Amino acid sequence: MLEPPASSVPDVYQLRVALRHISPLIWRRLLVRSESTVADLHAVLQIAFGWSDEHLHRFVIQGRHYGDGGRADLRRVRLGDLGLRVGERWLYEYDFTDGWQHDLRLEH
Repeated sequence: MLEPPASSVPDVYQLRVALRHISPLIWRRLLVRSESTVADLHAVLQIAFGWSDEHLHRFVIQGRHYGDGGRADLRRVRLGDLGLRVGERWLYEYDFTDGWQHDLRLEH
């Protein structure tokens, strides 16, 4: 069986996600495809942390806001198009009233 060319195989990002300002530390390690959208990442985070998607949310990635109050359509922005680098960090905030802030870091 022939394998597809390397260029057609999506990259997989390993992310470390930790809740800020909480002890003991609560964190998850996630694998997401580079072809996933920011909206897909939101859905994955909802599942990983047991949230119920009942509150506003946003990402701050490379100084740009994505999500509620952001200008970009989360369904059109692919992670692979953001030019993320290993070690890069960004913020995911869920429930603006309670302020659940998650620190995301690209591990590889």
